[in-house]
Amino acid sequence: MKKWYLVATILATVLLAIGCAPKPIPPAAISEIYAMSEAEAIKGYVEVKDVSDRGDYCYIMIYIKSPLGEFTTLEDALPHAKTFTKTFIEDAVKILGRYDINKELGVWAQIPLKEGGVTILGHTEYDGKNFKDFELYEYK
Repeated sequence: MKKWYLVATILATVLLAIGCAPKPIPPAAISEIYAMSEAEAIKGYVEVKDVSDRGDYCYIMIYIKSPLGEFTTLEDALPHAKTFTKTFIEDAVKILGRYDINKELGVWAQIPLKEGGVTILGHTEYDGKNFKDFELYEYK
């Protein structure tokens, strides 16, 4: 009889763990997030470089592009980063909501450099309930 209690307890624990696991982001939702940078209004300014489902967190990396080729200073790029990370995070939350997914989300902004590489500008986050303002990335 004790074996059945042990088996029932283990089975209940496994089922509970499976039920509490975060729902994965479907490929269609990821494709929609990538497609956001194809909108005519922002096509020349932003490119989605990465969308990753990291369990209970969704990570999005965007490149901020200057219509003139390259920003002369990081301060020139910051207003664009703040605007586009906010727009992308709000739209990504709506996209995920259509798939009945509510998880933490972060949109990181980088600018590509002419000589290669990138500079990280900062990020905006959504904690599952509230949007957080843009935070400047601090190099250590």
